[in-house]
Amino acid sequence: MKSLLKRFVPNFLKKRLSRLKKKRRNKLLIKNTAPTTIEEIEAGLRLLGVKQGDCILLHSSLKSVGYLTRGPNDLLDAFIKTLLPAGTLVIPTYPLLGTMLKTCTDPNYIFDPNSSSSTVGAVPSSFLNYKGIQRSIHPTHSMSAIGKDAANITKEHHIGNKTYGANSPWSKIIEQNGKIIGIGISLAWHTIYHYVEDIMGEEFPIKVNVSENYNVKCKTKTGQLIDVVVNPLDPEIAKTRIEKNPFILKYLTEICEHTDVIKYGEIGAAKTWIVDAGEFCNLLIKLASIGITIYNNENELTAKNLYPLKLIRNKLAETVGSD
Repeated sequence: MKSLLKRFVPNFLKKRLSRLKKKRRNKLLIKNTAPTTIEEIEAGLRLLGVKQGDCILLHSSLKSVGYLTRGPNDLLDAFIKTLLPAGTLVIPTYPLLGTMLKTCTDPNYIFDPNSSSSTVGAVPSSFLNYKGIQRSIHPTHSMSAIGKDAANITKEHHIGNKTYGANSPWSKIIEQNGKIIGIGISLAWHTIYHYVEDIMGEEFPIKVNVSENYNVKCKTKTGQLIDVVVNPLDPEIAKTRIEKNPFILKYLTEICEHTDVIKYGEIGAAKTWIVDAGEFCNLLIKLASIGITIYNNENELTAKNLYPLKLIRNKLAETVGSD
């Protein structure tokens, strides 16, 4: 009878009932769960080795942390209290309209660092409301920062056509000996992969960008309209990328653990990882130079004797000092 009734319930009503059920579950969760406090988040950061003066790029899944009384503000405040005033917190605040290519080809799109919203979650959206934020001028991958080196990290992002390359916040984070933290997410959601692609250029084993550059309208902080050149990632190549490719995610994670590039901890209820940005990129460059990228499948790497891990241990040891 229940399945029969479902067939005749309009879709809009099904969606409304689903939202009500989710809201009820969330209320019960809040009622029965002690909140994760700012102090507990700070303690988790200390155990990860994060300290005053560090430069941290944060990727996060807010819901994985557990119940926070003030939502994303508790998480952000804990990082700011830990790092500032001598350090810097960097958050991706991408205003993407789907893919890079779709954003760049929208004839009505104009990026404004003062008003364009972020489309990548609650934490970035909340971060944009903080006083003292510096936001890079970039139509698809604008980054925001607060703290000592915020202006330096964000100020040149619009120069050139390499979204992730020499003038980008990722490059500046590496210059600052920065670290990257992922809260409640896997290594799949780690945009610095594209920094390696940009700086390696034609030496990177795969062509990951489309052939055409696009001039995309952006406003400066003072309202001046400028063109920013963007060479988008190819959405067809992205179909085999690490976030859609369980094999390469598992293999890269195994490599990072073997080489001690990654360290794990907890922030609230969330399993959390931390990597040194420069060390991680050096590993990615080494892997790319021998033919391993975030786009490979098992058959490709097996055919090249690059999988399983035991076949490349000596090659890794030459660069990152593993056994």
